Amino acid sequence: MPKKHSKIILDLEFNPVRVPEIREKMRSEIIEIGAVKLDDSLKEISSFDEYIKPSYNTVEDKISHLTGIANEQLEPCGDFDTVMHRFMDWIGGEPYSLYSWSLTDMNVMLDEIDYKFPEDECYDMFFVHWTDLQKIYQRQMGFYKSMGLTNALGSLNIYFDGTEHGALADARNTAEIMRYLSDSEKMDKFRNRTHVTYNTSSDSSGFSLGNITIKRK
Repeated sequence: MPKKHSKIILDLEFNPVRVPEIREKMRSEIIEIGAVKLDDSLKEISSFDEYIKPSYNTVEDKISHLTGIANEQLEPCGDFDTVMHRFMDWIGGEPYSLYSWSLTDMNVMLDEIDYKFPEDECYDMFFVHWTDLQKIYQRQMGFYKSMGLTNALGSLNIYFDGTEHGALADARNTAEIMRYLSDSEKMDKFRNRTHVTYNTSSDSSGFSLGNITIKRK
């Protein structure tokens, strides 16, 4: 009987670090982790959503406005190490692959791990098996430029479900795109369409480096 292999789709919200000597190595701190776990049929079987109290500065007004995360919400929350270990426990010991919309979240997480816990081998699980779903979408759709999550959903005639820039909602909407890309009938219909529609997100930027395996610094 084949082993189960889950797909973990995650999204992070993060806040800039302004201390110059720290910012040289770690530009942001994660303040929310949201993720969904999908089975082989891409059905959601579990979810994770926790806030993280930053170590170096309070949440900036523009980040609070974007995400809805206020400093008072984070005050009673666990620090990065505490929440990350709960996240690892949630992932569990079965084989898995990590997915995110672009590799921005990956870079933020790995930089924070490398700065705060450079010798802790328990974090090595995040340095492998990380897939850029934005890049897969771009290739399958035949788009030249990368596209933000909300516009990508709009191109598939899918409305964003939930509140944008909430980590769990973003992860769940990213999972919807994965399901669409895995449906050959829907993909055939898309390719026969003569135009693409868009949602109203103003952000269509992103890093698109494809599927990679990361080695720890």
